[in-house]
Amino acid sequence: MADLMLFLPETICLLGALMLFAAQVVGVRYRVVWVLAMLAGALALAASVWTWPLSGEPFYPGIYHVGFFSQFVKTIIAGGFVFVAAISSRPQTVREEAWAELPMFLLLATTGMMMLASAMELVTLYISMELAAYPVYVAVALHRNHDFRGESAVKYMLQGMVASAVTLYGMTFIFGLSGSTYGTDIFLQLDALAGQPLFWLAAVLVLAGFLFKLAAFPFHFWAPDTYQTAPHEVVTFVATASKVAAIAVLCRIAALVAPAGLDAPLLTTVLMWMSVGAMTLGNLAALRQGDLKRLLGYSAVAHAGYVLIGIQTLSATGLTAALFYAIGYAAMSALCFLVVVEVGRDDDLVPIESLAGLHQRAPLLAATLLIGLFGLIGLPPTVGFIGKWFLFSAAIEQGQFVLVLVAAINSAVALYYYLLVIRQAYLVEPVRAAPLHTGMVTLLVAGATTGLVVAMGIVPGWFWTKSVEAVAALM
Repeated sequence: MADLMLFLPETICLLGALMLFAAQVVGVRYRVVWVLAMLAGALALAASVWTWPLSGEPFYPGIYHVGFFSQFVKTIIAGGFVFVAAISSRPQTVREEAWAELPMFLLLATTGMMMLASAMELVTLYISMELAAYPVYVAVALHRNHDFRGESAVKYMLQGMVASAVTLYGMTFIFGLSGSTYGTDIFLQLDALAGQPLFWLAAVLVLAGFLFKLAAFPFHFWAPDTYQTAPHEVVTFVATASKVAAIAVLCRIAALVAPAGLDAPLLTTVLMWMSVGAMTLGNLAALRQGDLKRLLGYSAVAHAGYVLIGIQTLSATGLTAALFYAIGYAAMSALCFLVVVEVGRDDDLVPIESLAGLHQRAPLLAATLLIGLFGLIGLPPTVGFIGKWFLFSAAIEQGQFVLVLVAAINSAVALYYYLLVIRQAYLVEPVRAAPLHTGMVTLLVAGATTGLVVAMGIVPGWFWTKSVEAVAALM
């Protein structure tokens, strides 16, 4: 029974997905399916919070570890699913006959992402990664536009499979060098393994699959195309919950390969250059985008670079800053994509021009977009400002002033294209005169998420403390 309690959030998600599958079999209306999905997400969120004090291994020792870090991450992932489910009461860009399938696939992906947060053994980690990926591949293919669903699904799936294969290849090297797939056994041999260049190459290969999920350079190619052509609700899930799961795994790997005193210059150098590449390419490419979702895709690449600033420090402060930023970034992205869902309700593509006069057509949506973009820019009083401050401080502690300078310059570049979007929403006359009507549930989650973005920026203490506790439990 105690083991079941440790696995409770994942169990609820899995049973919820099976319940949604059964509902489809008996032909239940989508409205009922949507309510069931919301209920399953809320229960998973509550179970994740309830298990914060628990710790242990629900299965064989060394395979799956439950602690404050894993349960804290699962709470964020469950919150991301609840957000996406809440704004999917009418997923217009999904073909109508597949509406009932959407929450089931997203709930299955949520199960895999939660398992990623606890996996301590290479095979378990790989299976969890695939469980988190394949339902999203299918969900991307549910687009109502035949051309879009073919393009986005094939590109995303093929590139994801390549990244997965590279990760598995790296895992075989680690197994060959250490003779074990258990993280604890590998950790005990780190002093010996650290002297072998092949081990660090294997570590970089293993990171590839999770850097792909994070859309970090050079594994970012899928992001702009998939963001642009995937159903609005699905890409919202990819931009929030999926990013948190990837950051959690990267933090766990960094904590594993960087105990006190272990020198890892190769890994640090690789991640540092990936960070610089992601920030620079993402921000420069975003300058030329006319589609809002594609712009947010390149923005995701840039923000992956900011997160890597914290991870490449291989320090407790850096990992804490990365985890804190993961929460804030998920909330900021959620706000922007909520507006995408509402504005693009009847359109497969959402050009920036479609935001013209949004402050007149839907003042609350315009304010939501404003807060989300202010956060992505890094302006106070949002979490984007304080989150970048923590990341930059962690890098400066390691003497990486040049890296921080590059990041600051990139932040200034990003200011231009984000302000173009804000200008369109507030300073351009509307092309469509009809007001946008937003449902009460959507307004509630928009208000709650906006409050989170602002609260983390003004009073970050509680969130920072919890992030510190999570990373302390991890290391």
